Formats: sequence, structure tokens, C-alpha cells
Amino acid sequence: MAVAEERRQYRLGDAPGRLPLLGNALRIFRDPLNYLPTLREQGDVVRVRLGRGTAYMAVTHDMVQEVLLNPRVFDKGGEFIDKMRVILGDGVGTCSSRTHKRQRGFIQPAFQKAKIEAYGAVMARHVAELVESWRPGQEVNLPEEISRLTTRVTAQLMFSDERIGVAAITEVQRSFPVVWRGVYRRMMVPLPVVHQVPTKANREFRLALRRLEDVISGMLAGYRAGTRPDEDFLSILLSARDEQGVGLSDTEIRDELMTVLAAGVETPASGLTWALYLLSRHPGIEARLHEEVDSVLNGRTATDADFPALPFTNRVVNEALRLYPPVWFITRRATVDTTLGGHDIPAGASILFSPYALHRDPAVFTDPDAFQPDRWLPENLRTLPRNAVISFSGGTRKCLGDVLANHEMTIALAAITARWTLRHKPGHTLRPVAKAELTTGDLPMILQPRRPGNAS
Repeated sequence: MAVAEERRQYRLGDAPGRLPLLGNALRIFRDPLNYLPTLREQGDVVRVRLGRGTAYMAVTHDMVQEVLLNPRVFDKGGEFIDKMRVILGDGVGTCSSRTHKRQRGFIQPAFQKAKIEAYGAVMARHVAELVESWRPGQEVNLPEEISRLTTRVTAQLMFSDERIGVAAITEVQRSFPVVWRGVYRRMMVPLPVVHQVPTKANREFRLALRRLEDVISGMLAGYRAGTRPDEDFLSILLSARDEQGVGLSDTEIRDELMTVLAAGVETPASGLTWALYLLSRHPGIEARLHEEVDSVLNGRTATDADFPALPFTNRVVNEALRLYPPVWFITRRATVDTTLGGHDIPAGASILFSPYALHRDPAVFTDPDAFQPDRWLPENLRTLPRNAVISFSGGTRKCLGDVLANHEMTIALAAITARWTLRHKPGHTLRPVAKAELTTGDLPMILQPRRPGNAS
């Protein structure tokens, strides 16, 4: 595992393949997973044209590190974040560095160790229901199955009052994917007039966003009007106060709920789906995982208490997230005239970087495209530079829910693989889909039952 060498001179280059009006946006939109990793051939910092504007892509590890460690200079913003604010508002994931500390303080109590353990119990219960519902020989579209699982889990963590939550989860499952797709289109085609035309896609986006807003408003009103649970996320937000004793406004609560919804559904769903797919293509690694889950679980359902005894299962999760990070493209905005890698960056410029491309940099990882869970052994991690893997971003803006998501995915993966082997449907070709998150697209899998000690 090679560590990127210290360099004093960083190259400034230009992204190839510009088109009139669109610049490089079409290449990124059509084939980002092949196009973005090649930009390291152009320089450490690469100028990218998005529409009529010029953005600067931090391509190599050192440049991404410089961005992450200077959050006030390279603040939340740019094409991706600006479009995400359409649905996430000014929540903790999209707010500026000026308000981030205050907002992080409001939601920090929801991610304390005791809470994470309780959330793990929710995941264990729902994943047990999922594996019990499957039948031998059944064909399932894996991302749909896993997304329903993580949506149910996240909804219960957010709104444990079932009188309100049951209707909300149905609407979230219907509307959230539509809004998510619309955000990606607006990010990659930064021409407002295109998105103002009353096309079917634009109408569906606006309608779905309005329905999500209504869901949030309804749940908030219901909790304010009645007796509410003490431990769910909405109750924590309603009770939170800052150092001056001031609580969150309804708008601020709405923004944090939407942020948790997006992160809690999409990140674990994507990571878990990729982990199960990768296991199906690597029988030797799958056999090692089966040996571990069988020895720990012996056929019972996994719980959060099992997490410390599942180190290889956790390494599989981490390696899946390295290869296919759900958030594959991140943007920032320069708040002042500054430099990146010694090259001038004007105030207001967008700064781009791609966890997907960074995680496959051969200057950081040996054989970067290979699925090797043992990269995550402690002795191997010590050889990697800081923020070599940024599946949950890094620096002071690292996702608060990273530990929770990691626990959820590990427990779910153990519970599923203890009972079932999933096989890729013959004849189906997987094509990764890079939209607002990185997914497998449709992924038909055939379910085969197994019991502890079975090699199938």
C-alpha cells in the first residue's frame, strides 16, 4: 500500500473534451466513472468547464486534503451542494462553516454511543423481517429490497410515533427517488432555463418535492400538538437548545430531517447493495465471511452487540464503500481569493473532487480496482495517508452518522449472509449508475438458503 509522495510542485491542467455551452458537463454526466479518474493525467488541479463557468477539480490526494482541512476557505457550496439545498435546505450537511458548529451541536446527541446501540436494534429487527420474508429460488431486485429496508429503519429512527410515521414512510418511498434524480439533473446540466420548461420530469420533480415538504410539515405539527416519544430524532431536535438556550425553528428542523432522511436511506442502501453484489462475484471472500458469521451467530439474528465480533464483515463493508462510495462527487466554493496547490483560485469558484476517483488512485492504493477487504486491517491502514478514504467526507465536515451507517451495514450484512446466499442472475450485466448517489441500477439476484456451515 503505497503512500503518496510529498511533492512541492503541483500541476494545473485542463479537462479534455469541452463542448460549446455545456463545457465538460456532458462528459461528466454521461460517463463520470470512466472520465473523472482520467483527469489525474492532466494535473493535480484541473480546470473544468460546467456550462459557462469554470470550476477547479482537486484530483490527487494532497489537493483533496488541502480542501478538506480548510473548510472556511473552501466552504460548502458549488454545483452539487447548491442543488442539494433545494431539498436539504441549510441543514448540517449543506450549511456554511459559519453556522456548522451550532447546527452540529443540535444533532450530536442523536449520535451518542447509547443511541447508536439502540438504532442498531432497530436495524436488526427490520433486517430479520426481511430475511424471513424471502423464499428459496426467489428473484429479487436487490437495490429495491435494500432501499425499502433502510427507508423503514431511518423512518423509525426519525419518527417512532407510528400514527404519523406509517403514512410518512409511504410518501417518502414514492417521492424521495424522484426528487433525488431531479437534483442530479440540475447539478450536471447547470442551465436554469432547461429545468423551468414544463416537461414531464420537471413537473414530477416539483410535485414530489412539494409532497415531501407536506410530509415534514405534517409530522412536525403532529409532534408539537401531541405527546411525543423521547428518543427519536424528531423529538431530540424539538428538545435541543444551543448555549444561549435557543431552540431550532421549524424551518431548521425541516432541513435537518431532510438531511438525515437523505443520508440515512441512500448511504447504507447503496453500500449494503454493493457489498452483497461484490461477495457474489468473489467466492473466496464470501466463504471467509460465511465462516465468521456462522461462528458468531450460529443461525440467530445479528444484533448491534455482535458488531465487535464481526471484524471481517466490517472490512467487507468498508472495502465496498471504498470501491463504490455512495457520495461519489462533492463540491465546495472558494469564499475568498486563494490558492490550491499553489495555483490561483478566484473567490466564488467551485471546487470539485470525487471520492470514487480518489479511492482508485494507484498513487495511494496498490491494485486500487481490486476488492480486497484486508486493506482495512489495522497494520495496513497505518500505511495510508490521512483521508485516503472519504466515503463519509473528511475533516470537520465528516458525516456525523458515519459510525451509525457502518454499524447498520455490518449488522445487516451479517444477518443476510447468515441465512441467504445471493447469486447474480445469469445474463444480467451490471452497469453502475452515478446519479445523486452511486448505485448498481437494477440488480436481479437469485436467493439460495443456507445454514451455518453450508458452503453454498
